[in-house]
Order: sequence, then C-alpha cells, then structure tokens
Amino acid sequence: MPNTTPEGASRRTTRSRLLTRRAIDGAVNNNLLVVMILVLATVLLAIGPELFVADSWLTLVSGREITHHGLPHHETLTTIPLGRTWTDQQWLGQLVFYGLDRLGGLGLMVLFHSLMVSGALAITVIASRVRGASSRMTLVVAVICLLVAPWSWQLRAQSIALPLFALTLALAATDPRLAARRTFLVFPTLVLWANVHGSVVLGAALVSFAGALGLLELILRRSGEAEAVPPWHPALFLVAPWACVLASPYGTDLIAYYRLLLVDSPVSKTISEWKAPQPHGYLLVFFAVAAGTVVIAIWQRRRLSRYDLGVLALTLAGAWRSGRGIVWFSIAVAMLLPLALDGVVRPSLSSPVHRRLAYGLTGAFAAILAATAVITLARGDSWYEQGWPARAARATARATLASGVQGAVWPSDKFADWLLWKEPSLRGRVAWDVRFELLTDAEIHSVVVFKHHRPGWRGRVRGYPVLVLDPRTSPATVRALRNEPGTHVLFANSEVVVLTRSTP
Repeated sequence: MPNTTPEGASRRTTRSRLLTRRAIDGAVNNNLLVVMILVLATVLLAIGPELFVADSWLTLVSGREITHHGLPHHETLTTIPLGRTWTDQQWLGQLVFYGLDRLGGLGLMVLFHSLMVSGALAITVIASRVRGASSRMTLVVAVICLLVAPWSWQLRAQSIALPLFALTLALAATDPRLAARRTFLVFPTLVLWANVHGSVVLGAALVSFAGALGLLELILRRSGEAEAVPPWHPALFLVAPWACVLASPYGTDLIAYYRLLLVDSPVSKTISEWKAPQPHGYLLVFFAVAAGTVVIAIWQRRRLSRYDLGVLALTLAGAWRSGRGIVWFSIAVAMLLPLALDGVVRPSLSSPVHRRLAYGLTGAFAAILAATAVITLARGDSWYEQGWPARAARATARATLASGVQGAVWPSDKFADWLLWKEPSLRGRVAWDVRFELLTDAEIHSVVVFKHHRPGWRGRVRGYPVLVLDPRTSPATVRALRNEPGTHVLFANSEVVVLTRSTP
C-alpha cells in the first residue's frame, strides 16, 4: 500500500521538487550547450583569414580543375609527378567549396565551413544527451575536446567530413542493437562521405564494428531467448559499409588509393601531420585527454557499452598512429565519455539566477552570430587573403613566363596551391604541391632537405629559376639564396619571398 503518512507525503514532495529542479537544471545546461555551439560558429567567422591554409587553396584549385576538365585520373597541375595516377577521392567536397566561391566568394565558403564544424559539435552533444549523459558533463567534455585538435578548424574539404563522422557515430552509438530504422541512415551518410574525404574508411570501420558486435551477440544468445533483431541486420551493418566506401565515380580504383595512404604511405615518415604525435606544445592537450580517457573508461567501464569502449580504443589507436587521426578521437570522446564521467562527478543544481543567465546568453549569442554572418558575407575576398599577397603571385607568374622554362617554379608547401589558384597560367609549371602522396620517397626527401637547409639542399632546386619560399619555416635557406650572386628579389615580406635566379 502507498505510504500515506505525513512523512511519506513529505518525501514524495521532496522527490518531486528534486526531479523538477533537475529538469530545470538540464534545461539550463542545454542552453549552455547551445551557447557553446553559437560561440564556436561565431569565433570561426571572426577569424576567417586564419582558417585558410595550403589545403584550402588545394580544395579550390581541384574544384576548378574538375569543373573545367572533368574528374582527374592523371596529374596535370604540377611537373614532378606529371602524368602519374591521381585519384581525387575528395572531388565532391572540392566542387562544393569551389561552387560556393563562385556563388558568394570566400566569405560564403567561410560561412559554410563554420556551419560544418559547429554542426559536427551540435550532433556530438545531442548524441551524448540522447545516450543519457548529463548536460553538465557533456558541456565540460565538449569544451575540453575543442582544444584537442584546433587544426581541424582549418578550411578544407575535410570540413564536410566532420559532421558526417559525428552523424555516423551518433547513429551507431545511440542504437547499439541496430534495431532502429534511423540507424540505416549510416549507409547514405557513408556514400556521401566516400566522395568527400578519405576518413570514410574510419566511418566504415565503426559501422562494421557495430555489425560484428551484433552478430557476436546473436551467436552467444542462449537458446529460448527472444530474438532482438533479425539476423540480417548485423550482417548488413558488417558488410555494407565497405561497399559504400567504393560508391564513387572512381569505383574500385579507390582500393589502390586507400592502400597507398593507409599501408604504403610515402608521407607517414616525413610529413609532420601524418606522423605519430609527439608530446610537446599543443599536442600535450591530446596526450592529457588520451590518458584521462583511458583511466575513466577503465574505471567506469560498466557505464560504457562494448561498442563505446571499442570506438574509443580504435580512434585512440588511429590518433596514436597519425596526428591526422586526433580530430576523430576528440569527437568520439566528446560523444561517448560524458556518460562515464557522470559516474565520477555527481551533478549539482542551478539557481534561478543561472537559469535566467543561460537563457539570456543564448539569445545574445544568437544575435551576435547572425550579425557576424552578415559581416562575413559582406567582406571582400581581400580580407580573407591576408597573408597571401596577390603581388607575390603576379610577380611569380611574370617571372615564370619570362624564364621560358616549363617547370619553372619551386614553391614552399604553403604557397604551391595558392599560386595555382591565384594564377591559373601556372598550371603545369609548379614543381609540386601539398599532395605529397603523388611524390616518391626520394622526391619527398628532396623537399625536406631543401626546406630544412640540410647538406645538399642547393642541388634539389637546380634548374628552377623561380622560387617562392616561406621565410618563417626556411629562414636559413632564404638567407643563403638571397645572398647568392645572380639572385634577384621580386617580392619579399615577413610571410613570402619570391626569388628569381639564373639556372645552370
């Protein structure tokens, strides 16, 4: 019988008030989650010029190349790897960004990029809340994870892959039994992703892993137990993701592409972002978060599913193998770890003042974001090209034409694709660009030797009358070349130096 004593009524009233306050507290912190997403989007718009890197210009150059010449199958943009097989797996992402530039300039690209990055964060925190994590822990972990891989904010084709990864993981992590209809959305998501960025292989692995766990559960199920899902469900999730990876105009040619990048990569030993991360500088944040994740996952393993633990282990292994994998680990942690942290930190309740503040902040930052978006679209391209002086590109084009040499330009990795974008006449005249996977081990070694002023560096650029260099990353090389007889400085500032010289 129900407790009708005054003490029982008092306990029920207290419990009811506690539940009400927790619901209000959840609403407060949900508003703070929205504020965090709005702040991220606003910051990305405000720092627009800082978002552009070498890969940004490669994205635009490749989009233009596809528009004018169709999908590439052999290299035509640079001279050292000229004619080699080029599988442009990111073709769709590049076309999207190029189309945005043609439609609304670099400002529209930045706005879209901001939407992609903040959208990935939104999907991540929503999935964390759907899984049952408190809004407070979701907020704390998300803020920390934003600091783990700040280079993921850079504008490139990978921007579109960020929400696709978050959506794929969210669909699988919120339906461990693979029973919900919405979970089948992972397949069109993977197909889209397969034409945007090579990280789709990781997405396919995560979905296939969910299918493998589902099959294992069916095999281990004791006789007489009710069947949770049809056996073909986990089998489909085990196999179909790999077919989605090849759902591209390149088809099975992608197999060689992925083997080159994941197995036989010529860049993993020399290019910093492809190498295993080392504990120094900003990467210390990653190592701290990785260590904390391992400790909490082991400590609170009963709050995490086998799928959660497997995803954290897989993404951590990928991040440990290559710095490029850190961003995927950070998203996985932000989505999966808050539920475990709820077992460590007991949530507290907010006061009415905090509630009013949260609602006020949401409205204020929504207005700030809207105003910043308008300003972003109103700015001319020159504002976003700060640090990329058009005069340097024009000087390079004139000197290249005057030299009469087909492969005349030796660039730094930062400026190669920017030159190709700003001066289309340089197509087929630049030695190499940031697609290091097109180069052999020996050719990559030559780039590294020259950049870092190692013995024999002069011989690496013999025959190149025009050099476009970054004085901040190669100061010794730039000083030595400027002091050589017969060298002329066509343009120089703190960010780029354009030199022309007589060639033997």
